Amino acid sequence: MIPMNNPCTEFCGMPQKMTMETGDAKGLLQTLEERGFKVNKKMKAKCSPVCTFKNEGCCMARLLSKQDDFRLQKSLLEETITGRGHLCTFLPKFHCELNPIEMVCSYFILLLSNSQHVQYWGWCKQQYRQIYKDKFDDAKRLTCECLDACPVNVIQRFFNQSWRFMSAYRQGLTGKAAEWAMQKQKSHQQAGEQAMDLIEAIDTTN
Repeated sequence: MIPMNNPCTEFCGMPQKMTMETGDAKGLLQTLEERGFKVNKKMKAKCSPVCTFKNEGCCMARLLSKQDDFRLQKSLLEETITGRGHLCTFLPKFHCELNPIEMVCSYFILLLSNSQHVQYWGWCKQQYRQIYKDKFDDAKRLTCECLDACPVNVIQRFFNQSWRFMSAYRQGLTGKAAEWAMQKQKSHQQAGEQAMDLIEAIDTTN
């Protein structure tokens, strides 16, 4: 249904198919025109790499993204996850330290490597490599077993470290300062005031 926030009120609440009679998907231009938009044929279909934050009508994709039915539509991934009773949370791109699966700190892995930050995947791969696989079926079975073998207390450490990073970012720290504050508060789930005070003291002396 064309949403009620459509600029052309005479089209609000009307049904609109997303495919043509042939079954092919409609293009952006046709979809917008059917909603009453007077689209300039020279307008880009989509900005590259992304639309500027303040732009409202820079491209056809931007115009359509402002419509409630598109803006509120969940992705197939999110629908699948929530449909099975789980919470779906999307994290910022290129910030693996906020994902417990990616950057973690595990006592067991530290015994095997000198790295301070390791991954849940790394923990599982280390276990997997130590077991001899004779057949491909064995490899598939052992993959699941190793993924399930990570102890709960280690997984809890993964989450605690990610939460400490989130706490540091919320307090305005970035980069090395956030990592330093996180390391200072290993026993807590958030970067404490003491770490913040130390950073401010160092800042003032410089």
